[in-house]
This record gives sequence, C-alpha cells and structure tokens, in this order.
Amino acid sequence: MRNRVRYTTYGENEKEIVRKGIAAIREVLLEGSRDEKRSLLLALDWFMDPYYKQDIYIADIHGELVELLQTVVITSNDDEVSEDALELLSSYEWPPFEILENNMDKVSEQCKPYVLYVINMGKEE
Repeated sequence: MRNRVRYTTYGENEKEIVRKGIAAIREVLLEGSRDEKRSLLLALDWFMDPYYKQDIYIADIHGELVELLQTVVITSNDDEVSEDALELLSSYEWPPFEILENNMDKVSEQCKPYVLYVINMGKEE
C-alpha cells in the first residue's frame, strides 16, 4: 500500500461554524471527526491571524476560545489535532495557559515538549 499524503483544507462550512460562535466551535472540536477538527482548526488560524482582519468575528469569544483550544490539547486522542491547537496558541496567544499547566498529566508524551514550550513562552531561562 502506498503512503497517501493527506491535506487539510477548510471552506465556507468551517467559516460558518466559527461565525456561529463558541457552542458550534466546541461541538466540532470536542465531538467531530479528526478531519472535521483539523479543518476547523485551520479555519480558526485564518480568524485568529490579525493579518486577515477576521478576528472581529471571534473577539467576543476570545477567552472561551483560548480555554477551548487548551481543552482540545489535553482531551484529544490524536496528536495532530493537539498539535494544531497548540500551534494556534503559540502563534496568536500568550501565557499563562492555566488549563495546560494544571493538566500536564493528560498530555500525550509526544506533545509534552511542545506544551512545555507553549506554557513557558517568554519566560527567562
């Protein structure tokens, strides 16, 4: 069997989920399929990146979204989904990330180094 390269994309469906608000986002990120989660996380990158000026759509749910992304990291049984959520946190947010800090025992071994990096961003050595 040949290795298949899988690409994650998003479209209007994922944008609409984000525009519906935190409940719709939470439903997909906590209960959706792996592909649905990864597509929505990619769409969230577009919304969270100030360059695209779409962050107005998530301004009123910002705190809840940051908490949800941390929850995804500690509850996902898929390291790629966890890494996608961590990428959003490390690219657009700043510690403290209390949910991550208080739940390191729930983080997969593969993701622990990245989680430690994210929760310690900006701290002096």
